[in-house]
Amino acid sequence: MNKRFILELTVGITLLVAVLIFGQKGFAAFTLLAIHPFIGKKKKLDERESQLFNKIGNYTAAITFLACVVIFYFSDLKISGQAIGENWLFYVCSAFLVSHGVSGLLIMRS
Repeated sequence: MNKRFILELTVGITLLVAVLIFGQKGFAAFTLLAIHPFIGKKKKLDERESQLFNKIGNYTAAITFLACVVIFYFSDLKISGQAIGENWLFYVCSAFLVSHGVSGLLIMRS
């Protein structure tokens, strides 16, 4: 399970940097998630793992919502000649992946 969260965190950071540098063409980094099904074993979660996974989802939703507010607030800001508001969806996707990876690693560690 931790390998999946590390992959999501890595892809999220790579996606964020790629979109900041290349704009919409940087969203091609999202295809790195194609290796997601090949990582880890498929197994049925027990009750404790299921509860932890729900907790991770709640934290991810809260952090992604806060990221949406921040992205909206800075939507007129230009980075590398591109307004953040033009690529807002790409930033939200990367915020989701980063927050899911980080919260998953933190929750599963405890």
